[in-house]
Amino acid sequence: MADPADREIRLALWKLHILHHATRGPVYGLWLLEELAEHGHRLSPGTLYPILERMERNGWLRSPPTRRANARKNYRITAAGRRVLEQLRADVDELHREVVLGIEPEHASADYGANAKATRTRRVASRRAKRSMPRGGRGS
Repeated sequence: MADPADREIRLALWKLHILHHATRGPVYGLWLLEELAEHGHRLSPGTLYPILERMERNGWLRSPPTRRANARKNYRITAAGRRVLEQLRADVDELHREVVLGIEPEHASADYGANAKATRTRRVASRRAKRSMPRGGRGS
């Protein structure tokens, strides 16, 4: 995979895939390498482990401390990771309908640019409102 643009987009897809599997139970590096390879994504450990570390720093995954440097780390999804995944699932669903199925959103019109901007503004406002809600209020 020599194209940097391709790799950049795939990084987001891999993170989404990792979060998805982490909802089902703990995941670890070797298993993730094999799982992603089954879907045609051949990652090296030098690519995967920094992704996992970033996801942990972002608060989306957590792993218990290990005593040995080479011990297997089991990563679990956090409440923040679940919230990110929930929003991404909605975004991926909408994107799939538009890009893959060719179903244009209801707001599409001759003045698509203005409508798209208004929709983005509503989404941002909605996300901000969700973030300001107490955690217990969202079923975390």
